[in-house]
Amino acid sequence: MVSTANALVQQVYDRLARVYDFFYGAILQPGRVRAVHAIQSRPGLRVLELGIGTGLTAPLYSPDWTVVGVDLSSAMLEQARKRITELGLNKRVTLLEADGAQLPFADESFDVVLVPYVMSVVPDPLSVGRELRRVCRTDGQIILVNHFLSQDSLSARLERWISPATRHLGFRTDLSLSWLLTGAGLTLIDVASVGIPPIWKLVTCVKG
Repeated sequence: MVSTANALVQQVYDRLARVYDFFYGAILQPGRVRAVHAIQSRPGLRVLELGIGTGLTAPLYSPDWTVVGVDLSSAMLEQARKRITELGLNKRVTLLEADGAQLPFADESFDVVLVPYVMSVVPDPLSVGRELRRVCRTDGQIILVNHFLSQDSLSARLERWISPATRHLGFRTDLSLSWLLTGAGLTLIDVASVGIPPIWKLVTCVKG
């Protein structure tokens, strides 16, 4: 059964699916590109992408990797399937509708878990973070691209103030990176600003 909070996320992205690339494709793509480039590449990697959306990352992956793309929105996955079929990527990119807080994979199933622009959208980021940790190999990478609560006190105050309103649109502005990493049992390896303007963070971490 889909929770009320997840149902809201589904509704928002189901409505956005046909126009997502127009509004969010180009502006968010630099972060996706940087995230894929942050992967420590080697032949045969098994990669999980949580929040694959319309499949904008699909052509960025190495041909010798196996990629599983998960999303909560069936309408977004429909757009992803069209893109992957058109690009001939069906044999190496598999799509699955699933909840990031209850991933249908065994422990340590993936070498890399990539999560672009998702953690501010999910209703329970700690549960999702713990699932990412569970399904990633002990020596694997977990790579996030997301907006996190500002370190500047004035900006952070504003982000906390507007977050209740933005949650009605399907995302939050007050997510603390340190709170997420600590609660999910993850250790920070690197963090860098990405995007234009650079308001998003590229975060690389491992199991704590």
